[in-house]
Parts: sequence; structure tokens; C-alpha cells
Amino acid sequence: MLFKKIYQIENFMTKIAQSPYPPQIADIMQRIFRLKGRFKASVPENIVILRKRIIESNLGGKASHPGDVDLFHNVGIVFSSHEGPITMGELSRELNVPLSTATRTMDWLVENGYAQRLPDPQDRRIVRVGLTNAGREIYATINQFFMERIEQMLGQLTAEERETFISLLCKVLDALEKQT
Repeated sequence: MLFKKIYQIENFMTKIAQSPYPPQIADIMQRIFRLKGRFKASVPENIVILRKRIIESNLGGKASHPGDVDLFHNVGIVFSSHEGPITMGELSRELNVPLSTATRTMDWLVENGYAQRLPDPQDRRIVRVGLTNAGREIYATINQFFMERIEQMLGQLTAEERETFISLLCKVLDALEKQT
């Protein structure tokens, strides 16, 4: 998800650079492009292995770009916000993806031992999905990695600067989401 947001910001910054904004904007854009590789630096080995497996499997030939890989982090976020397993419809809605994409993603996670399908105790027609212990562990590792990287980047700011930066970044991201 972070990489998808960076990609969206790059596109946004390209539009800004082509418009009559102050030269500082173009300079900021160039610095972001130059530094974007650092976002991927020092990735824990188990995340590197997972990412490689996802890319190699190509999600049944349907993965279209690296943003598809970020879907797995988003799946972890969805599951971590629920007490127990959820339905595929709930997963699809919360990920904001078509049911077919959520199903394909879940198929891969189940096949690789990161998730499981479970019967609904009240209705046998409903199948619920949830992370396995391995899935929870890899999600925790990915999430910890992202949080440490964010803390590392924001650690240079005072508490007041952080608050201002986060507020302004949320405004920019809100504008990006409205465009798409």
C-alpha cells in the first residue's frame, strides 16, 4: 500500500512539475524520484522471500503490476481489524477490490499456508476466511517493517512538525483518492 501511495504521489508530482508552480516543487519531485529506492532498502529476508514467491507465482497469470503485491499487506490490515474470520464479500468491500480479485488473492494465501477457509458456525452456506499463524506472523513482520521505516523518516521532525506533516499528507492523499 505504501508503494502504491508513493506511485500515486509520483504521478501527482509529475503533474505539478508540468504546471506553473514554484521551482521548489520540481526540486522536491526530483528528490522524491531519486530517493524512492530507499523505501525498499533493508527489507527483512522473509518479506523478500514472500515478495519473490508472489511475483513468481504471478497470481495465476493475473498480477499486473507491483501494486498487486501490496494487496497482501492490506489483507493483513483488514484481518487485524476483525475479531475472527470474515466473509469473502466483507474482504472484497474492505479492500475495495472486485470479489474476483479478493478470491484470487485468498486462493494464493490459502495455497501457500498464509490463510484458511473456515465454515460459518451459523450458516453452512457461508465460508469465512482468516489468516493462519504463518499469515499473522508475516503480516506482523511486514507491518513492523513499515512502521519502523515511517518512524525512521518522521523521526527527524518535532512532534508539532509531525502533526502538521501528517495533516498535510492526509489532505494530499484525500485529493489523490478523489481523482481516482
